[in-house]
Amino acid sequence: MIKYHKKKHFLISIFALFLLFGISAIIYSYTSGVAGCTLKTHTTGCNCHSSTPNTSITVLLSGPDTVTAGSTNDFTFSVSTTGSFTRGGIDIAVSTGTLGIGTSTGIKMLSGEVVQSSKFTGPTTKTFTFTAPSTPGVVTMYACGAAGTGTPPWNNAPNKTIVVKTTTGIENSNTPFTFDLSQNYPNPFNPITKIDYQIAKTSIIKLTVYNILGNKIVELVNKKQDAGNYSVDFDGSKLSSGTYIYKIEAGNFTSIKKMLMIK
Repeated sequence: MIKYHKKKHFLISIFALFLLFGISAIIYSYTSGVAGCTLKTHTTGCNCHSSTPNTSITVLLSGPDTVTAGSTNDFTFSVSTTGSFTRGGIDIAVSTGTLGIGTSTGIKMLSGEVVQSSKFTGPTTKTFTFTAPSTPGVVTMYACGAAGTGTPPWNNAPNKTIVVKTTTGIENSNTPFTFDLSQNYPNPFNPITKIDYQIAKTSIIKLTVYNILGNKIVELVNKKQDAGNYSVDFDGSKLSSGTYIYKIEAGNFTSIKKMLMIK
């Protein structure tokens, strides 16, 4: 009888440990990231949490729209939702080229994709790298992110299109261009972000930053420039967190975009 009770106690202990570690594996199974969950692989995106994205989750990719073949460039992602959260993650993939984590912590490479190395516990913005392929073409960057508690809801980032060129335009370049204003990067930013723009022909260029009420904050550019690709930094260290608007005027061409600063 004593042996029976000892054996029963042993089996109960083993079963309890199994439940403990089994439940733990379920709860924390995605703590260290899962690759292959973006629109690159699945038509709906993430299929490990649920089949339906949640629009309360915001996932953004930012970085240059045009890069040189073979070059390595910094990009950023952000994952956020309404309120705080205790479980968050990311998966970033590209159609071609190579991703890397640079000097960032909290992310890692898995199967050629950028994923979290530990769960995010609140709104997260991190920098990663993209090395362009050696031949010109168009690359698509994909991302999905999760944010919440338990089994967190998720959403896809808007796919980012990156044009790979053999050379990039510089000031005073004679290469034909079109007029274009790129999304600032990083975005969100704190406190410095870069704004790229492209000029088709010699023009008087005005690049101005406004607050959300339409009040002018600073005029970054106001001069004649030749056709080419240009880049300018915007320093918001003296401004409060919030949404800002930047506008370019070049002859008959006008373009406006929004950017978000989070301190």
